[in-house]
Amino acid sequence: MNRAIAPALIIHGGAGVRGPAEERPARQRAMLEAADRARSVLVSGGSALDAVCAATVTMEDSPLFNAGYGSALNSDGEVEMDASLMVLPFACDSNRLDGAGATTIGAGAVAGVRRIRNPILAARAVMTETPHVLIIGAAAERLASRCGLALCRPEELITDRARARWKTYMGRTPEHGTVGAVALDTNGQLAAATSTGGITGKMAGRVGDSAIVGAGTYADRIGAASATGFGEAIMKTTLCREVVRMLSRTAPSRAAAMGIKMLEVMAGGEAGIIVVDRRGRIGYAHNAQAMDIATFTPAEGLRHYHL
Repeated sequence: MNRAIAPALIIHGGAGVRGPAEERPARQRAMLEAADRARSVLVSGGSALDAVCAATVTMEDSPLFNAGYGSALNSDGEVEMDASLMVLPFACDSNRLDGAGATTIGAGAVAGVRRIRNPILAARAVMTETPHVLIIGAAAERLASRCGLALCRPEELITDRARARWKTYMGRTPEHGTVGAVALDTNGQLAAATSTGGITGKMAGRVGDSAIVGAGTYADRIGAASATGFGEAIMKTTLCREVVRMLSRTAPSRAAAMGIKMLEVMAGGEAGIIVVDRRGRIGYAHNAQAMDIATFTPAEGLRHYHL
């Protein structure tokens, strides 16, 4: 491990209504497993990008989170998933982008995908294999297949839990949920990743903040952030970008709280956010009923919080 820069990680499992008490021990174990996989990447000298992808994939593979397997169902009872990631510095492929050997911001996203088990890996493929940032639907699925990612039938991603919640919440206030991760590695790279199945009962074709760089995901030289909650409010306030910009003048914990307050005033709705700055300091805030997070720093090790 590079002693000059201590790695840091924070992940979230979504902010929204308080879930059943009987699920909390399993969710805590799943959050800590995701954080531990990312921790292993960081302490072995791996990149922040690999770390946030490892954490997000672990949560996408769990039926307990609204992402990948376990995603919420739209008004037609179908899965439509969104994901994005952002990283800085990012070494561009000189065959793909102008500027051989350039180091810049990397970003990739997918929206409205139905057959990709791990949408965050498809978002990474958009970033690394195309000159674009956001690709939607069937085109994103074709790209994922060309890049060797596993595709599946849409119904394979629907859990009994998601189906029951769809039946319960149709016609009522929709619940929110997303998974995300942000990290700083020992080389100073900052990365953020966000993945979601959206809102239970959402209109088919609706895309939320999780696919929108600057809203649900953001990273630059100052810090990185991932958001969760009511996507329309997050998009209207470009929440993650605004919170990261605040890091130039305040600590991550205060920036997160200020960002959530800004969202309340400007757009209403519930949201949560996690953030890490270039010094390895972490912060988080939410105004929902509950939010699950897990953190790692060398000084404190792995921790889980049900807020």
